[in-house]
Amino acid sequence: MKLLLLLLRSSKKLALLTILFGALSGAASASLVGIINKALNPEADSSVTDIALPFVGLTLGTLFTRMGSNFLLNMLQQDILLNLRLWLSRHLLTTPLRTMEEAGAHRMLTSLMQDIITLGLGVSAMPEVLINAAVVLAGLCYMAWLSWPLFLLILGVLVVGQILYAVPAGIGTRFQMMAREQNGILFRKFMALTEGAKELRLHRSRRRAYYDEELTTNARALRQKHLKSENFFAIANGLGSLIYIAVIGVLLLVIPRFTTLSHAELLGAVLVVLYLQQPINVVTSMIPHVRRSEVAISQIEKLGAKLTPESTLVKTLSENLPAQETPRDFERIDVVGVTHTYKNEKDNEKFTVGPISTSLSKGELVFIIGGNGSGKTSFAKLLTGLYMPEAGEILVDGKTVTTETLDDYRQHFSAIFFDFHVFDRLLGLSSPDLLEKAAGYLKELQIDHKVTIGKDGKLSTTTLSQGQRKRLALLAAYLEDRPVYLFDEWAADQDPQFREVFYKKILPDLKARGKAVVVISHDDRYFHLGDRILQLEFGQVVSDARPAEKRAVSA
Repeated sequence: MKLLLLLLRSSKKLALLTILFGALSGAASASLVGIINKALNPEADSSVTDIALPFVGLTLGTLFTRMGSNFLLNMLQQDILLNLRLWLSRHLLTTPLRTMEEAGAHRMLTSLMQDIITLGLGVSAMPEVLINAAVVLAGLCYMAWLSWPLFLLILGVLVVGQILYAVPAGIGTRFQMMAREQNGILFRKFMALTEGAKELRLHRSRRRAYYDEELTTNARALRQKHLKSENFFAIANGLGSLIYIAVIGVLLLVIPRFTTLSHAELLGAVLVVLYLQQPINVVTSMIPHVRRSEVAISQIEKLGAKLTPESTLVKTLSENLPAQETPRDFERIDVVGVTHTYKNEKDNEKFTVGPISTSLSKGELVFIIGGNGSGKTSFAKLLTGLYMPEAGEILVDGKTVTTETLDDYRQHFSAIFFDFHVFDRLLGLSSPDLLEKAAGYLKELQIDHKVTIGKDGKLSTTTLSQGQRKRLALLAAYLEDRPVYLFDEWAADQDPQFREVFYKKILPDLKARGKAVVVISHDDRYFHLGDRILQLEFGQVVSDARPAEKRAVSA
């Protein structure tokens, strides 16, 4: 039912037209049975022409309406898959970062990849299901035209058969849902295979334990759930076949003894039942695919319910944006009593950052320091607007940042976090003047011998060392030319020479250009270069002061 509703929601006109073509195909197929019955009936006074012309016409009608239904459903299928992919992509682009982090990358990737593919297979099965269901319906209508009592008897047997089919099929569907959840777990284990490749290769016992306890255990659990699901559907199909045989038995053994049907009527009924064997088998064999696709729809809807878009971000995907945004400016950002709480997935413990109150001025260089897990990166996400404060507020030149202005506020920042990503194109930064600047920055960042940039902003490669990839990210940040730059452990992967360049040339240059610069770092020998040092412990600010050397000079 969900799949049919999805078809109707996607394009009601196209879906109804498809169903109409399928119904016409079914009616033409059932009419062929009537022609065949007429030809086999010795009592019928029919010439060859009376049989041949309708037979050829109905055969061609069946062929073209079936093809038309398939063509329309193929178009509908691809439209649905396109819209779903774009719908999920829009949700992923516009959902608050914290919500995405809580949903988990493995769940989102499973929906983007497996669920949409599964749904596609289900939609692919729909042409055959609808056409053959139409054939069955038309066949039953023909049987009703032959004999109402016979039709009601056969219909009763089919209803009983449907009930017998539905029970094991329902259990099979439940196991499919369990298998889908298990598949998400296994997908996460597969992701760890690549993400932890070095660690697994360096430790033999860890590698064996991961294979035995994580991969094998979860793969076998998935196999068991799929196997149980398929077995219950096999039971359902077996019961369906049994009912079909029971119908033939009723026609051959019961009907002649208790009714006064003519030979022609009985022959017609037997022909209908024999003719319906293939359509019924097709429908029952396709039902598991349809059920799997409905499980996929449920999972996609469940993920969509978690990924609640920010209204301001949704607008940016539909509005016409300028080719190059106007540079923003500010004098002072005030952070007043902001807090953010999140759960640790492993032990379900809560960690709260804040309340934090501080400020950031134009042309100021601030170091954020603290131990691992002290909340430095979480505070950076609050400062940049990636996390919405649960309490407190952020003000830009005295104006409070609201949910409506949050996306505008984010455009003040160019940030390179420790888990940064480098796109293979300079997206939104490929105007000729920017590309000319980019060539100069490549040389300045000492990676011009590794990377070139095409006319469309395409990078020749991003397969570089971590330190060089961070320089590519800095290149993009340079081109953005925003008023605030944030670096999260940026220098950690640089060689000693370029680390010196970063702290003693790049940061002072940004500061001299009037940029506000925030640097999360453990490199204490460079802290004296900052205007202030903000120290965090357990999510709280324990110190917000000027470096000791500057205090000594000013004293």
